[in-house]
Amino acid sequence: MTEGHPDLAGYREGLAAGELRAQRCEGCARTFWPPRPACPRCGCPDTAWVRLPDTGELFTWTVVAHTRLEGFQEEVPYPVGMISVPEAGIRMIGRIGAPAADLEIGMPVRWGLAESPAGGRQPVWTPVPAARRDR
Repeated sequence: MTEGHPDLAGYREGLAAGELRAQRCEGCARTFWPPRPACPRCGCPDTAWVRLPDTGELFTWTVVAHTRLEGFQEEVPYPVGMISVPEAGIRMIGRIGAPAADLEIGMPVRWGLAESPAGGRQPVWTPVPAARRDR
């Protein structure tokens, strides 16, 4: 499950284990995304993959109205968002599994694995229901 770019191997292994992961620098302890061969802050090449929380906040989003990505043509329109993960100090881009009309900047979202229209599984972010936000 590590085909594709080698920098993403730890990310894909995390998804296979049911975890969302990002890299953390062993030198300065910064968590960063997207993955790189060395820390973007201090240049240290020693990194480790760490599990991220299951929730984040919707920083912004857009709606994909046209795509050339195989398997996704039948899915348009669909929202894609930038998710802030405050505990890790990063933002990630991901597909959102809710209508754009239901989205609000700053709303809590939770990721889960879903079948990708292109095959395989991918993380998809969905809004956290209001009843669960206060817990």
